Amino acid sequence: MNTIFPLIRTLPAALPVAALVAAMPAAAQTADAVAAATQLVAILAPEAQEKQTFEKQLADMRAGATIRMMFANNPRFQAEAAKNQPAFNQAVARMGAIQADAVGPIMREMLPATRKATINAYAKVFTAAELNQIAAFYKSPVGQKFMRGQPQVQQEVGRQMQQQFGARMESAQRSAGPKIEAELKKLFPPQ
Repeated sequence: MNTIFPLIRTLPAALPVAALVAAMPAAAQTADAVAAATQLVAILAPEAQEKQTFEKQLADMRAGATIRMMFANNPRFQAEAAKNQPAFNQAVARMGAIQADAVGPIMREMLPATRKATINAYAKVFTAAELNQIAAFYKSPVGQKFMRGQPQVQQEVGRQMQQQFGARMESAQRSAGPKIEAELKKLFPPQ
């Protein structure tokens, strides 16, 4: 107690002592929350699995999958593909390689940065005690089952959305096709 009073006398009168005292445990809790958040992120997204997923995404991009998705509903893209599929596939793969070479290094740098940002966000939103409880849930048998079941849940939701809205989405895309084609012709006039 004697060591705190000299410190308090040197503080400006406008600074409430209660705020100072309340801030002291918060700094310690933040470090605890970061440690707990780090543990939680390791459970939710194991680093090795994250890297494997990233490498697959990059390989898919390099093969042209992202380019294909970007232009899948583009009538001109489809028409060019139909003319000479082997040559078209090679061109898409070259474009994918260009894309992967351009953004791959940035994506690779983003991987640990995203992990750190996720940890910091969890530590900011939840207390260390809450994070430990969340981690305990995910470590439990029901938590493990929850994580294993997520792909199946997402697949089921996707199936239901496709069933409920798929035909309408396809129809809407087909009806927009001629308008999009007209806009593309303005950008790429016939040669």
